[in-house]
Amino acid sequence: MHDLLDADLWQLTANGLTRGAFYAALGAGLALVIGVTTRFHFAYALTYTVAPYAAYWVMDALGMPFWPAALTGLATAVVVSVLLELGVYEPVARRAGDRSMLAVLVTSLGVSTAGIALLQLWLGTSSLPFYGPDVVLLDLGPVRISTFELGLAGTGLVLVLGLAAFLAFTPLGRSVKAVRSNPGLAGVLGISVRRVNLACFAIAGLVSGACALWYGLLYTVQPTMGDSTVIYGFVVAFLAGTRTSPLRALPVGIGLGLLEQWASIWLSVQWAQTAVFTVLAVYLAFLAGKGRMPRLRPLRPASLQKA
Repeated sequence: MHDLLDADLWQLTANGLTRGAFYAALGAGLALVIGVTTRFHFAYALTYTVAPYAAYWVMDALGMPFWPAALTGLATAVVVSVLLELGVYEPVARRAGDRSMLAVLVTSLGVSTAGIALLQLWLGTSSLPFYGPDVVLLDLGPVRISTFELGLAGTGLVLVLGLAAFLAFTPLGRSVKAVRSNPGLAGVLGISVRRVNLACFAIAGLVSGACALWYGLLYTVQPTMGDSTVIYGFVVAFLAGTRTSPLRALPVGIGLGLLEQWASIWLSVQWAQTAVFTVLAVYLAFLAGKGRMPRLRPLRPASLQKA
């Protein structure tokens, strides 16, 4: 019994690390959009979903090999993400004025729902046979892991590290950080805030598309695949912070992945996922309570009080 529990623990730990890197990448991309553009981009689920769907369509209808089809899916996710900012969020935010964040949130919910419904009308509601390279199962002691899982984890890690390097070492990345810190001052200094916003949406589309392609290979492709998965991205984004380095998303994402997997030892799958969102709820409640706590001032010496 003890040996069986140890084997399960090692397997769950490997699964948690894999999914944690995946969650970290999704969270880093979403945090970039929220922190820089202040758009509550719930349609992130739509850009996540269209990538494997576009790849499936060009493979099925045009007979394109998998890797060129995957690049097509990535390009589609980037284009859809940028078009959402250009054609939807930007006009809505301009008209809404001070209430732009709420207006964009409601609009993004509607756009995501409508886009996923169109996918269902076009290709049906059932799962699609999404085939790519051959999967290889590797046995590493008590752990069994597939090449798809390694690809998912490696891609998530590369995306987070690449995003951090982009922000630190490229001119456009430094412009992004400037807009995130103070968009008004950045505009006065000659930085195009609109160009930076579009770059953030393009990066978020690339991140979500790359994660979705590996997830589709590993599990399945269906219209609602982004609804539950992208929620983890929101959890990571808020816990790691939307105005911090993408590197903070790595420990947060891995921690959530491990929590989800380890909790399944004692809880059902549904309740194990609920544990992750409980962490976010507790954290947000803590922040709200912290903001309302009175600040204690140090007492001054009596001699100074008399003076």
